[in-house]
Amino acid sequence: MSIMQNTAYLGQLFEGVYLVDRNRKILYWNQAAEVITGYSAKEVVNKSCYDNLLMHVDATGKELCLTGCPLQASVEDGRTHNAAVFLRHKQGYRVPVNVRSVPLKDVNGMIDCVMEVFTRTDPSATDEQLKILARKAFLDALTGLPNKDYLENKLKSMLASKVPGDISQWGILFVEIDNLREIAKEHGLAAADATVQVAAKTILANLESGELAARWDAGLFLLVTGLDKKAILLNWASKIKSLIEHSRVSGVEALQIRICVGGLIANVGDNFDATLQKLESALKNSRSATNGLSMLE
Repeated sequence: MSIMQNTAYLGQLFEGVYLVDRNRKILYWNQAAEVITGYSAKEVVNKSCYDNLLMHVDATGKELCLTGCPLQASVEDGRTHNAAVFLRHKQGYRVPVNVRSVPLKDVNGMIDCVMEVFTRTDPSATDEQLKILARKAFLDALTGLPNKDYLENKLKSMLASKVPGDISQWGILFVEIDNLREIAKEHGLAAADATVQVAAKTILANLESGELAARWDAGLFLLVTGLDKKAILLNWASKIKSLIEHSRVSGVEALQIRICVGGLIANVGDNFDATLQKLESALKNSRSATNGLSMLE
């Protein structure tokens, strides 16, 4: 019996699952896939998985549908392939997922179709933390991220005192939508707000446990991480920049997001105002940098 004649059990899985034929046309899409991606089965079945749908990218922004696609690799070599990728949600933002492509063969050993199984890799504590902040009026209304007041107070406290055993250094980033005014002028205020929301959701979906983020200003976000090495922080900043720039605003496909990131390593005992001035200086430098990144020592 063909796997396509017996897919009922796939609908009971918590993991997202879809099946494609050898040309990567989608044959089946389960309910968990709908929840994770925002796309219903009706919207995707019989379409090619590379037809401007999930548009998987890696941490550098490379589009895997064009090169390095796990599904295509399974079609070609008949083996199982695993990858950590970032799919594009229907709303445009980037979601981190672990994917596994598995070739399914018929009784003659020929590939009948390929199954991709994928699960989100979000930190589990984030949702509960946001609920607590909402009750305390520390959430930004547009993005759902913590607001400036919350993270400013939090960062001041982190810099002011050290508890034995706690982290004594943090990587801090300003992440800015550099062309937000241009977007508002060309596409309207609603599109500009939607761009801010897409950037915020991409940031939130890709935070690790213990990392903090807030909407600091109109198109400006402040991120605090436990990364205490400049090179590592630079790589992390490059990843966030790439993921946001490869996100899309629903209904405005021509809109391109341009991101600049300035960052530094802060230490316990550093003055908050001085740290903020240095961070603003790093962000200013990033606007004229060819790669849109600037890290201070």
